[in-house]
Amino acid sequence: MAKSRVKKRPDGRYMMQIYLGMVDGKRKYKSVYGSTPKEVEKKAEEIRMMMGKGLDILAQRDLFSTWAEDFYRIKNAAKITEGQKTNYRHSVDWWEENFKSMSITDIRADDIERPLLWMQSEGYASRTIAFYRSTIAQIMRRAVGRVLSYNPVDQIDMGHLGQPTERRRALTEEEQKWIWETPHRGQPIAVIMMLSGLRRGELAALTWADVDLEGSTITVNKTVEYPPNKKPFVRYMTKTASGMRVVDIPQKLVEYLKELPKNNMLVYPSASGKMMTVSAWNAVWNSYMAELNRKYGKRTPADLERMKKPGRHKLDMTIPNITLHWLRHTFCTLMYFAGVDVVQTCAQMGHSDVTTTIKIYTHLDAKHKRRSMEKLNIYLSDDASQMQVSEK
Repeated sequence: MAKSRVKKRPDGRYMMQIYLGMVDGKRKYKSVYGSTPKEVEKKAEEIRMMMGKGLDILAQRDLFSTWAEDFYRIKNAAKITEGQKTNYRHSVDWWEENFKSMSITDIRADDIERPLLWMQSEGYASRTIAFYRSTIAQIMRRAVGRVLSYNPVDQIDMGHLGQPTERRRALTEEEQKWIWETPHRGQPIAVIMMLSGLRRGELAALTWADVDLEGSTITVNKTVEYPPNKKPFVRYMTKTASGMRVVDIPQKLVEYLKELPKNNMLVYPSASGKMMTVSAWNAVWNSYMAELNRKYGKRTPADLERMKKPGRHKLDMTIPNITLHWLRHTFCTLMYFAGVDVVQTCAQMGHSDVTTTIKIYTHLDAKHKRRSMEKLNIYLSDDASQMQVSEK
């Protein structure tokens, strides 16, 4: 199966050619090199073992970028959002830049680990690092059994990578009160998302034709995608349980929507009357957070010094940085406390899998039980409330 004769080259190295078989009617060989005959024999034996496992030795010359681009083409053709495709594009480009002209078989676990550790040292979020790790793992996994005998990513154990991801939570009763008591251009965003569970893109695409104030429903059948460095565009959803859905909204939201202006077909247009862009979202929400902070935040010593000077002052942020996802999470939490079953909440939220909703409900169950036990502890700690058992 293989030529076993080791030859010495003019440069002093030793080499051996391994016969791989016939390809396109031609005999194909792979040359292995070493500083000693023993080293060459060892490399030759490794080649034979790989051939015995059915690996394509010739394909081992393929550049990493070839496999990475094949992987991206598959993702690009998949039914995922434009944002996800863009994230994969960035991740693939980043790994290609790290490995440039390396063949896929030359990449070892430590070659992959070093860039991930660099991301960690630069303060990247754990979710971002995990996504980049997942991308390289998927690329290498496609090569396992074809040119690789194992996935080098499986040998990497970095524990908790990156900076901790911000915990998503629901607004407290006090924070909800802030929203209701602070009129602002950003208030409709907060109220609608908090009482309907709409995502940012779904609210951006929502038209008055999608709102049935008499039936107390909102039909979600489209969303605005925000691909980086590109213009946002409307993507129409397929008619599935997790895509197009009808959201039942509470009467409190119905009454609020009745009071909103209806001089635009969009429920929440930009200040110029057009579809909201990323910069428009950021501007209005940052302005609203600043207003809430001015009204409900605590004044720091630095704030007090600034306020002694004339003019407008940017105050230190002392209230929680409420995010749009917190509003959506609030809706899910309100559904839980209202006693809505998990399947119905899943449909209302537009979760693709009821498991996502179950995780939220399970967390809320545990939290609610802890609070109930705390009430019992308070009751039992009050001597006046202790049950007196008297013998008859």
